[in-house]
Amino acid sequence: MINSENITQYIKDTAVHGDIYTDEEIFKQEMTSIFEKTWVYVGHESEIANSGDYKTTVIGTHPLIVTRDSDTDEVHVVFNRCRHRAATVCQQEKGNANYFRCAYHGWTYSNNGDLTGMPFQDGYGEEFDRCKMGLIKVPRVGIYQGFIFASLSEEGPTLEEHLGNARPYIDYVVNTCPEGISLNAGAHKYRFDGNWKLQVENTIDPYHLSVTHRSFFNLMSKKTGKKINFSKMHKNEKIRDLGNGHSLYELDGDLGIGALPFNLIVFPNLGFLGSQVRVTWPVSVNKTNVFLYPIMLKGASVEENAARLRKHEGFYGPAGFGTVDDLEVGFDRVMEGLNAKGKDGEWLEISRGLEREEVDEKGIITATSSDEISARALYKAWKKLMTADDSNVETRGKKHEPTVGRP
Repeated sequence: MINSENITQYIKDTAVHGDIYTDEEIFKQEMTSIFEKTWVYVGHESEIANSGDYKTTVIGTHPLIVTRDSDTDEVHVVFNRCRHRAATVCQQEKGNANYFRCAYHGWTYSNNGDLTGMPFQDGYGEEFDRCKMGLIKVPRVGIYQGFIFASLSEEGPTLEEHLGNARPYIDYVVNTCPEGISLNAGAHKYRFDGNWKLQVENTIDPYHLSVTHRSFFNLMSKKTGKKINFSKMHKNEKIRDLGNGHSLYELDGDLGIGALPFNLIVFPNLGFLGSQVRVTWPVSVNKTNVFLYPIMLKGASVEENAARLRKHEGFYGPAGFGTVDDLEVGFDRVMEGLNAKGKDGEWLEISRGLEREEVDEKGIITATSSDEISARALYKAWKKLMTADDSNVETRGKKHEPTVGRP
């Protein structure tokens, strides 16, 4: 049985054991210790911009609905589960509705989660309190710069504390355009047969660019007449461990794959890269859903936003180079290789650059972009949450009141 006492055998400062990607018990523990304890990204305000708007999503394996209250414009995050016999009450990915009606027995809820009625309600006794039978709300909801996060834990750090040193970079994303950004242009979606952490790791892994994506960069060189010097690039670029599992990759110039001058991981499931917001959703130990939301600029011309979409599609889109390379080499082949087990051969190395790290006065760790700081940052947070007990302030700190509605 996996627990906080024996999970440490799977993680070192310099390596992680292959079982963390394949063991179902470890996956179940991740859903409990990580996704049910910390802040998880669930959507952006632009996706539910109008009164009555909603979107369905998940935290770990919990189906949720994110709604904009029809009366107050308040943001609610509720479990997508009827209080009667547990059927999901909303099947659509997004839409606008004043109510959700369970198709099993007809229990009906307002879009803020209140139970408004059920067929043949005279069959319930006087002690049945309809006011207590609404859709269950998640304990905490927080919004930062339009990005909506939820926590299934009543206790723990505030959202601002959790985001920590990642906040200035989220600010940068939002301030790209004076009128702000929008994520309502749709999403590029894919599922792969592999563990969710592989995709999060891949969000910041410049070490693989010149190898896995060589065909793309060779094509770019032919089109532009400029050849990328990856050795020089890695010396000039930096990766930073921002704390709490978040990490940053600062780009040196335009690689032709997007608009942002950095890649950012916000632990555990959110990424910013190119001109997209990337959301990683674990489905099972060996299945993962990934949604890529192109970042559109409010007030920008149709042509400017179209150009951002074309650049996004060229590398990350279904007919592009980047995603298919990563799916084949970084995910499929890794999951296949993990089946090869031999003495002392089951550890995955994440030690590159460990001896040349630098730490500033804020505790931010920095090294060159070919180093594996990002992976080490991820697994420090992973280990801390997976081994947390009641004394761990990261998950068991001061109780905070819910923060909901507009910022």
